[in-house]
Amino acid sequence: MIEYVLIDLDGTLINFDMGEKVAFREAMLKGVGYNVTEEDTKHYSEINEIYFNEYAKGITTRKEFHYKRYKEMFEYLGVEGDILKTNDIYMESLKYQAVLYDDVLEALEYLSKKYKLFVASNGLIEVQNKRLNIAGIDKYFDNVYVSEKIGVNKPDVRFFEYIFNDLDDYDMSKYIIIGDRLESDILGGINAKIKTIYLNRNNKNGDVKPDYIIDSFDKINNIL
Repeated sequence: MIEYVLIDLDGTLINFDMGEKVAFREAMLKGVGYNVTEEDTKHYSEINEIYFNEYAKGITTRKEFHYKRYKEMFEYLGVEGDILKTNDIYMESLKYQAVLYDDVLEALEYLSKKYKLFVASNGLIEVQNKRLNIAGIDKYFDNVYVSEKIGVNKPDVRFFEYIFNDLDDYDMSKYIIIGDRLESDILGGINAKIKTIYLNRNNKNGDVKPDYIIDSFDKINNIL
């Protein structure tokens, strides 16, 4: 029987796409005095996705991930400036981008009355804690597990083993993870031998097979 619900943050509870756009525009304007277009923002999002996946798989370090995405954008836009400073502006802005999807609050209220909830995120401790607080949803979670503190990213099984050790409960049948990324959240859950729920907001499919699929977070009561 499920007791512990692990929930991803970006793209699952918080609208990362919206926050990314705001933070990117601010970083480029303050960092190099460049006003980005919608097309520029879309290109950045695509680049960021590529390098994030490399980082999640352990191919690159966090610093390399942050540097490469802005180096490529600078080259694409033909601008010059301090790459790491621009990234720092982006990360600082991102702390305050905490817009929840409309389907989140009621579902969290429902889940919190039945299960122990935990954030399970590939990210930075300071950034994720700040955003949880701003969004007003930190009260729903018993703990926040972030890859920066754990030392490895989802889908690495060690990310989940850290949680099992911390909770001192190794019964995999008690755990389930909800997330929007097949290659990190769902594959990670599979690697850890726990149940998985794929939140497929954008109708994206792949080779990784979750136990359950929902297209909005408020449909979680159909499963849990």
